[in-house]
Amino acid sequence: MHFKFVHAADLHLDTPFRGIAAHGPLLTRFQESTFRALARIVDLCLRERVTFLLLAGDLFEVKDRSVRARLVLRRELERLHVAGIEAFIVHGNHDPLSGDTGTLGLPSSVKVFGPDWEEAEVRREGRRLCRVQGISYPDVEVREDLSSRFRRTGEGFSVGLLHANLGGAEGHANYAPCTPAGLGARGLDYWALGHVHTRGELMLPGGGLAVYPGNPQGRHVLETGERGCVLVEVEDGGTRRRFVPVDTVRWHRVEVPLTGVATLDGLMGTLSEAVDAACAQELDGHAVRVVLTGRGPLHRELARPGALSQLEEGLRAKLAAGHPPVLLESLRDSSRPELDWDALTAEGGFARTLLEEARALEEDPGALTRLWEEEALGSLGQKLKRLGVDVLETPRKEWVSRASLLGVEALHEEDGA
Repeated sequence: MHFKFVHAADLHLDTPFRGIAAHGPLLTRFQESTFRALARIVDLCLRERVTFLLLAGDLFEVKDRSVRARLVLRRELERLHVAGIEAFIVHGNHDPLSGDTGTLGLPSSVKVFGPDWEEAEVRREGRRLCRVQGISYPDVEVREDLSSRFRRTGEGFSVGLLHANLGGAEGHANYAPCTPAGLGARGLDYWALGHVHTRGELMLPGGGLAVYPGNPQGRHVLETGERGCVLVEVEDGGTRRRFVPVDTVRWHRVEVPLTGVATLDGLMGTLSEAVDAACAQELDGHAVRVVLTGRGPLHRELARPGALSQLEEGLRAKLAAGHPPVLLESLRDSSRPELDWDALTAEGGFARTLLEEARALEEDPGALTRLWEEEALGSLGQKLKRLGVDVLETPRKEWVSRASLLGVEALHEEDGA
């Protein structure tokens, strides 16, 4: 038996993109990007002639979904309906069932799972191709392991459609928490998951597969790189998966070393080249966070009050005028001053003493522990604990090395001021 389907999740339709430093046509491209990503998912379904589409929760950005977002969803699902392609939907924490006003009907080919576990069959020419099971969030916070309600009900390929946090993934609320062992015990062939915005696959005990497609459109600088959905081909009970990018605006983090850059105009050229290389693909737009790294003669120039923000302003205007236009999310300076460590050591003085003391502490774990346990540091640790701040019980020698370097750099900056 052979068929194909598309698995997508976390559309977050109508994300407002407030607070980004863009206006005019570029801002419009960002605000339209979630809708354009959905249209490209539907285009993929039509082009590949899939049997059905799975949407694993958080279709909308907010519980009180906008009229615009609902109308766009209806329009795109109607395109599938006309082509004879079914759609299966569960709702998650951003778009729970409690936020549905019920004022917009969906095509009859769309199955929206309710707050209780259900199973639907996909049939063609009187034959059952697949079973799809699902459950939606009744409200925003669901702390129960919803996967425990799923179960294999018979022979044939079975899919579990769920918005959940598998294995306690960091950076996401622990809603509908589940484990690989728990999913594997349910006996399903493919878990179509949503909630975690990072793409990933996990083979489960017993031979099943859990898949996060990630979100189809990055929405901030922590969601960098290609974003899309997964095209799944099923044959004889096995699957072949292919990730398909559908994002129209892409986020990047670009690191640019200051090493060897001696002039501001040279730096501007280096920054532009680095961004152009990262944003070469033709999309509706790109967004970047640029981080200056390494050591170079321009560090002191950029440390002057207002210098970095002025450089950021000039770079932002230059990138926005390019093709495709690029939004500069921010320009950040993680560079360090250019220092001759051998010369500093040879000169003697406090800098040399500081480096030698730090090296001695690194080489003597006992001395480092005694320093950590001194009354002042111990008292500080207790105060931090009372304030609810996690305090490490064991010191790390790399802290000493880092602190000594920062100290010497501070002395160097002060001497050069």
